[in-house]
Amino acid sequence: MTNQRLLSVDANLNIDIDDERVSIRGDGSSVVVEVPSIPRALQMMRQLGPFKTGSIRLRDLSNWLRRVGLTVVLRTPRRRLVTLGCSTTSWVCQLFGIPNARVHLS
Repeated sequence: MTNQRLLSVDANLNIDIDDERVSIRGDGSSVVVEVPSIPRALQMMRQLGPFKTGSIRLRDLSNWLRRVGLTVVLRTPRRRLVTLGCSTTSWVCQLFGIPNARVHLS
């Protein structure tokens, strides 16, 4: 693990997917992906592939984010859903082989 950020992301994007807006905002050390609803977030997660494949991809992504010093937050307008990267960890996600990740249930 490094305490030094190797990558900085500054972004302010809006993407329309099937008449729904997805916003991506980066402030240097974190990237917030805001989807309009939980069903849209689940649809995006399903595109990672079957459970085993998806968990491997998320594990690799969370490890890479930690190495470069970034955090990615997936959220809806009303709640935070998932955090990946250098500023988080959860024993529940570690049970599924995904370090540096947290699922927000409340």
